Amino acid sequence: MPAFEALGGMPYWIELLSSDPARSAHFYSTLLGWECEGEDYRLARKEGLPVAGIVTQPEDAPFPDTWVTYFLADHLEADVERAEQLGARILSPIADVRLGRMALLADPAGALLGLIEPPGEEAFIAAGEPGTPVWHELTATTGYDNALTFYEELFGWATSTIDGGAGSALRYTTALMDGAPFCGVRDAEGHFPPQVPSFWQAFLGVANADDAARTITESHGEIIREPHDSEFGRMLLASDPTGATITLCEVDPPAPEDISEADPLHGLDLGEM
Repeated sequence: MPAFEALGGMPYWIELLSSDPARSAHFYSTLLGWECEGEDYRLARKEGLPVAGIVTQPEDAPFPDTWVTYFLADHLEADVERAEQLGARILSPIADVRLGRMALLADPAGALLGLIEPPGEEAFIAAGEPGTPVWHELTATTGYDNALTFYEELFGWATSTIDGGAGSALRYTTALMDGAPFCGVRDAEGHFPPQVPSFWQAFLGVANADDAARTITESHGEIIREPHDSEFGRMLLASDPTGATITLCEVDPPAPEDISEADPLHGLDLGEM
């Protein structure tokens, strides 16, 4: 499995806050072929490379079980301070953890995000194929413009926006690194009940979406939207046994000779989306 170098401001890690970590670990191991180790903090690996963490959800947490996307911080203290100045709320201050140092925040639109500073000078991630994250997307249920400005100013993102124009509600922004997209921000205002805050979602790769849907049902998950064709390819939306939402995207294992660090992390070109 290839490893891609991550740079500051890019999605680096995903972590599940679960009310039943053992049950969650079993579900994702069955669905995605993860090998999970640990008790207090379950580290999930795919072919030996770390891909995700599963941690116990605090009983007094003000949100349901959920996945959190962590972004690579060049200077964690400064990035946390800057995020707060830009309107973020600090939900969990900087803490030393197994993977380095982390902080949990909520952006101005209410979406959870994390900042992480791993040990060492180099940061590599497993991505872009079945069993790993293939895309990261912020669904902005409100405050799309403010949310986009927050991330552009916090991370210095270069971005490209598709606007459907008059009479269209479509607005979608991709963040770019050396011209290659690595995550997106979708304007979803009016498409969710007003009480639903904005949220980040990692799209997880699967070899076959229809097979994945059957495994989810057999493993006591719930299909929210059946496998369907989309601009990302064949996808499905589901919830795991404790209620955390997951998005699965069908991808092919990349051929070694076709891999380039300049390619989009999910192996698809979204520039024409």
